[in-house]
Formats: sequence, structure tokens, C-alpha cells
Amino acid sequence: MLNSAWRAALCVLTGIGLTVAAVPAASADDVTECADHTICTGVHDPGSTGAPTGGGSGGGDSGSDTCAWNGEQVPCWRDDLGWFSEGCYYRLADPQPLESEDVWDGKTAKDGAIYDRACLGNEAPGSVFLAKAPGSPPPKTPRRRAFDALGKIKIGLRTLHVAPSTDAVVGSPVWLWFDPADFTGPLSGQVKAPDYDVTTTVTLKQVIWHLDDGPAGGNRTRDVVCEDAGTPFTPGGTPSCSHTFTATSAQMADHAFTVRVSLLWRVTARTSTNVDIDMADFTWRTDLADPVLRIPVNEVQVLN
Repeated sequence: MLNSAWRAALCVLTGIGLTVAAVPAASADDVTECADHTICTGVHDPGSTGAPTGGGSGGGDSGSDTCAWNGEQVPCWRDDLGWFSEGCYYRLADPQPLESEDVWDGKTAKDGAIYDRACLGNEAPGSVFLAKAPGSPPPKTPRRRAFDALGKIKIGLRTLHVAPSTDAVVGSPVWLWFDPADFTGPLSGQVKAPDYDVTTTVTLKQVIWHLDDGPAGGNRTRDVVCEDAGTPFTPGGTPSCSHTFTATSAQMADHAFTVRVSLLWRVTARTSTNVDIDMADFTWRTDLADPVLRIPVNEVQVLN
């Protein structure tokens, strides 16, 4: 039932440092958000249920609320683990197991759902049936909305160029560039919400050309990092992005070196209420599987 992401989250959970001598078995009656023996703290609107209200950024965001358990403070909600209740975190299992599996104990989806459970202590993680969820997920933070908007950005097809493309020689620079007009940015994606929208924008930061002429051969990759899309070839000009091959491609497949490209993007985000979202620690990378260039490289023979 537990997927790899959930298992990785459990590794984080075990680092909290809490120990629980015994965690009571969960049932549909005693699992509520924070439950009876914990204390939820935080600022809520009048009449709220104490649900976590958002907080940090990135994977594993925690709510701004904390729950007290055995004298320690833990988040009442974690994006990677779910709701906290009576010493355990509960997250809706996705996908849900077949109703013929034992974990349902005769119940069906009409009665409730199966939740993955991870407890603060030595109890092994597992799954449990609950008639209702312990609580409600907190609203998404602006930064998490920014990542949602990032997922809406599409990088269109591009045309890669090298020069010379058919008669490159050892020791002479090969120009590298691509047509930048439609995809070096700025490119933007947007998500809308009742309270505010978020627009995420990316601009090209670096271009990495992956060439399989690495040291000692053996198809090892050599990365050429350029600060822009490169300049189109002009006779007598100077390339802003180039690579000089030090060996021929005679031993390579099809007698040519292979070139692939990755793009690194600078990411910014802003809300519709004109608030900047801090994305300075994040660089978006897109690896282009296609197109792939092949460059035959020859060696000049000098006659005395």
C-alpha cells in the first residue's frame, strides 16, 4: 500500500525525535484532528475548527498550527504525511485498495476510506479504515501555488544548430546555438483561486549542451555550459557558445558525436495582489530528449 514517496516521508518522520511507548489502535470513532490528548495552537477565525492554515514552502510544508504530544510540538498537518491525531499522521491512501482486501474489514467506500498511517514511535507504518478524515488540508501557500503555475508552462519545440554540421574537424571550434524566439522566455503559467491568482514566470538562465566526447572516450558525456542561446554562425564571427573536439568521431556510432540539450530557467512568481513570492532558491531544469543532433568530426591530414 505504501508508495515510495510515502516511505521517504517516513524517514523524515523518524527524525522528529519523539518516542511513544504505545499508540492506541485507530478506529473510526477516536481519530479526529489533533484528537483528545493533543493541543492545537495557532490563530483561527472565530468559529473555525482549528484546521491548520498553511505555512512553509516546498515539499513537506507544515501548517502554521502545531500540536502538542508527550510534551513535544509537532505540525498538526504535513503535506507529506497528512493530519496528526493521537501520536500518528494519517493520509488518504491513493490509490484506494480493493474492497476485497483485509484492511477494509468488511467495510466499503460508502462507509469511509483507507488512510496510510505513520506514528511517532517504533510502530510500523500501515493502513487503517476511517469513517471520516481527521481534518481538512490547509489552504495552499503562495509558493505551492507558484509551483502549480509552473507546471502549466509548456516549452515548445525548438531547432538546434551547429556549424560546421558536416565537416567539423578536430581542434576547430564548433558553433552551438538554437532559435530562441519562442522559448527562451519570459514564459508564464497561471493558477486562479477565489482569493488571489498566482503567475509564475521563467526566463532562460543557462543552456547545457551534452556531448558524448567525454574524457577517455567510452561515450562519457561532456557538458558545455553556455549563458545564452548562442549566436548564429557568421563567417569570421565569434561564437558565444562553442565546443572544440579533441578527437575524431570515427569510433562512435554512425561515426558521429551525439548532442543533447538541457535548459536551466530562472523562476519568479507574483500574486494578483502584487506580492512577490520568493523563488530565489529554485532553478527549473528541462531536459530535451528531442531533437538530438549528430556531429561527424574528422581529423585534418597535413601533407608535407
